[in-house]
Amino acid sequence: MVLKLKFLVFFMLVNTLLYSQTKEEKKGNKAFLKRDYPEAVRYLESVNEKNTELYRKIAESYFMMGNYQQSADFFNQISEDEKVPTDLFHLSQIDLANDNFAAAVLYAEQAGEMGANPNDLQIQLDAIHEVIALRKINKDLKISKLEAQPRGKCLGISMLPEGIVYSEQSRGKQKKGESYRLFLADSQASDFVSPKLYASELEIKTDLGAVCLSPDGNTLYYTRWYLRKGKQQMEIAIAKRRKGEWQAKESLGFCSRKYSCCYPYLSPDGDRMYFSSDMEGGYGGMDLYVSERNGDRWTQPVNLGSAINSAKNEIYPRMLANNYLWFSSDGRSGYGNFDLFYTKKNEDGSWSPVINPGAPYNSAYSDYSLVNTSDPEVSLFVSDREDQGLRDQIFKLESQKMLRIDILVKDEQNNEFLEDLKVSVRNVNLNKKISLSEEEVSKGKITFEIPSSEAEKRIEYQIAIQKKGYQNQLIDYYSSNPKREIEVSLVKNSEQEAFSFVSELLPMDDPKKKITFKNIYFQREEKDFSPQAKNTLDRLVRFWKAFPDLGIKINVHTDAEGAVQENWNLSLRKAQETKNYLVKKGVNASQIETLAWGEEFILNASANQSEASEILQQKNRRIELIFVL
Repeated sequence: MVLKLKFLVFFMLVNTLLYSQTKEEKKGNKAFLKRDYPEAVRYLESVNEKNTELYRKIAESYFMMGNYQQSADFFNQISEDEKVPTDLFHLSQIDLANDNFAAAVLYAEQAGEMGANPNDLQIQLDAIHEVIALRKINKDLKISKLEAQPRGKCLGISMLPEGIVYSEQSRGKQKKGESYRLFLADSQASDFVSPKLYASELEIKTDLGAVCLSPDGNTLYYTRWYLRKGKQQMEIAIAKRRKGEWQAKESLGFCSRKYSCCYPYLSPDGDRMYFSSDMEGGYGGMDLYVSERNGDRWTQPVNLGSAINSAKNEIYPRMLANNYLWFSSDGRSGYGNFDLFYTKKNEDGSWSPVINPGAPYNSAYSDYSLVNTSDPEVSLFVSDREDQGLRDQIFKLESQKMLRIDILVKDEQNNEFLEDLKVSVRNVNLNKKISLSEEEVSKGKITFEIPSSEAEKRIEYQIAIQKKGYQNQLIDYYSSNPKREIEVSLVKNSEQEAFSFVSELLPMDDPKKKITFKNIYFQREEKDFSPQAKNTLDRLVRFWKAFPDLGIKINVHTDAEGAVQENWNLSLRKAQETKNYLVKKGVNASQIETLAWGEEFILNASANQSEASEILQQKNRRIELIFVL
């Protein structure tokens, strides 16, 4: 009897556990559908037996929350054969956010191989190439502060024909109930000076900010802040110009006391208004919406979608030239609290992948409210990057001249230029690596650029140079050095130094640093690669030439039809043939590693290998092509 009771208690516990897991999963799925991603993660991660669907939902939830590393970890829990194109696009976007351009392209290409929409693939590839170009442009940008500055916190900036409008707490001796007011700084020779009150007659006891002006200059849209039941809320209000003065009118029709609407921005033609709101049905926090003008009214707002909005906050939208939408967000992988981001509206109405423009746009603090000026080379934005985030300031970004530095590398004995160099350049002051293109590390010469503004400063750059058979060289270069061409001589290793046991010990490969390119399948007796296999290898070569710092690993596996040694010999021969093909096409042989596994890792085994179908055996005879990041 006691034994029966024990079994009964055991089964009751098992059933309770299974029911609990099902309950947790149901709650997680419900939260996911409601776009409550933190809640979805909390429940779904607690499920013990996770399947592909759960891993995908957890990964997508983390992605929407801006936790890209956790998102990537869960996407990588999905086996390669169960990944779908959207998984790979997410991984591509995560690597793009981290400036891992080679991996971003590779994941996008894999999505294309799996049947992703060709238009989506092209949009993703265009975004990656745009970021690569942007990083080079950023080196030419100079950042400075305006003469006109708010005294404390600022509620956004806007460009008007006569200057820049921003908000700050009223000047002079502060009085009880004093509010944020609007100020206008006149535009004079690309600078902004002499701030004065703007629209001073508007709602004196109300906090005002984040304005935009209709194309005819007679309607002003602005954000006003108010308290409702102890909670701060916002709405977009209208003011009309009458006899040179602004007269406040009602708020826009889609505003409500149930939620906030704020930070309006008009399209150049004045027919669309972009703004932020936490109205019901969004993705979390403040989302970006658009409303269209219909006569004197504005249509019901439309959420810009998950391609733009995250589980946190998107604020200060700015639809600028060429259909580029800029905004600030704290819900994506970035540099600080709020970062600036941008995306582009495509011809079909979809949005391109969201891009973080990087430094100097973004910092470890909050950066927002970017606007263009009449000068196409100058932009303005607000940031609290100074004073530990206690004060908002208006910064100016403009292109600046770059200085070219040439490092000439020669053999110490014969004074001949050396090639096949491995080079790293780092800004020591910023602890930032300077990326170099293939053209910038040519035969015997290393070229990089520094901002001309650094010429009068002592900014340290470290140049690390490696060449097989030579001693490594580390050079310190200071921006204040008037010499822009430096000669370096490398010393050959002696025979005793040529071999080091420690140098032969390779670290274990980090699986997170490897991305499978594509498998090639072969016949046991074939003497050459099939046309399809050659096409794959040629694509790999083209990709490697675009990102020549990548290593290539070739794993060759066989079926188990022959003897063990015979199968190992076959895999060794196919590995060498693959390497020879790549080298003839221009891949650096020193960056290719070959591994022969024979029948050690059979994918499709049966009790009697000879009875296995040819289709199953084909999966065993495979050449795995892997990029090592």
